[in-house]
Amino acid sequence: MVGGGIIGTMHALLAVEAGHEVVHIERDSKPLSASVRNFGLVWVSGRAAGGELAIALRARQLWEEIGSKAEIGFRPQASLTIAQNEAEFEVMVAAAAMDDAHERGFRLLDRNQVQTLEPVLQGKFVGALQCTQDGAVEPSLLLGGLRDYLAKHPNYSWKPNFEVVDFYHDEHGNHVTDIEGSKISSDLLVICPGSAHQGFLAEFLADAPLRRVHLQMGATVPFGATLGHSIADADSMRYYPAFKDLALDTMPPQEEIAAQYKMQLLLVPRLDRSFTIGDTHEYQEPFSHEILEAPYDHLRKVISNIFGAPAPTIARRWSGNYSQITSTDLYFRKELAPGAVVVTGGGGRGNTISPAIAEETINSWPK
Repeated sequence: MVGGGIIGTMHALLAVEAGHEVVHIERDSKPLSASVRNFGLVWVSGRAAGGELAIALRARQLWEEIGSKAEIGFRPQASLTIAQNEAEFEVMVAAAAMDDAHERGFRLLDRNQVQTLEPVLQGKFVGALQCTQDGAVEPSLLLGGLRDYLAKHPNYSWKPNFEVVDFYHDEHGNHVTDIEGSKISSDLLVICPGSAHQGFLAEFLADAPLRRVHLQMGATVPFGATLGHSIADADSMRYYPAFKDLALDTMPPQEEIAAQYKMQLLLVPRLDRSFTIGDTHEYQEPFSHEILEAPYDHLRKVISNIFGAPAPTIARRWSGNYSQITSTDLYFRKELAPGAVVVTGGGGRGNTISPAIAEETINSWPK
């Protein structure tokens, strides 16, 4: 397996548990990219009807199974999408009546019901759409916890600081080499490069329906009270495909800053009671990689409106990139040679469906 992010690590985990001997390669000393810079959400609620929802529900089941074995901070943490006005609430009424609402665990809540669940929410809002199928893991624990679990398996080995610069296939199998000429060979090879679309993969991905997405996020100081749900605002309904057929245009227009940076509020409570908050979306390269303060000002305002109190201080800010498929497929998989594939493009849903992506790859292997 090439790639120590969540998709690569899930392939390693499921391959080991299927009885394969796995060498797990990572270019850095430890993963530093999108998998450790995200919310850690297992976000079933926003997935499109049909195949996308089905794979998300399967992944949610796998996450719970994996979380029972590995120290990754998994919790079946439901979400609340907050309606700050009647127009937003009416769209949520329609969402709660969708044909697959039961599968998603949707439940429409009025203000009193929300405050019974979360007394800390005392701001200006009408109600919420709850999704009991959502969950969360802890990004700071996730990959290390999975590798610690894998390290107990005699058929697993972890090889960091191995940056692949070439790949080839011959009659002896599949081979990757690093800049010093060291070689690792295998019968089966899965390359999970994340947003690293260039280098030795450029020729294979030249016409791939992939783009990179740049985003900003942050983390607050620990909050003084316990919050048992992840929180989203109604702008998230504009972003996630589950809601695309609802009357979104009846909601008040987004604030200018939110529309400019294609923003939504996602707020995820962490084990230390801090919140991860975000996020923005930038699709046109080259990215500036500047950390802009205006989006954080907007997030603080929305959080204050929902909580009815000043938003917690932001302690850390960061940006990052992920790889996103632009076709109707849910992620990108391409055979490079017999027994060798590249898997990427899950961005926006990659953390959620990563175990199911890996399961599909491994189920495609010869028995």
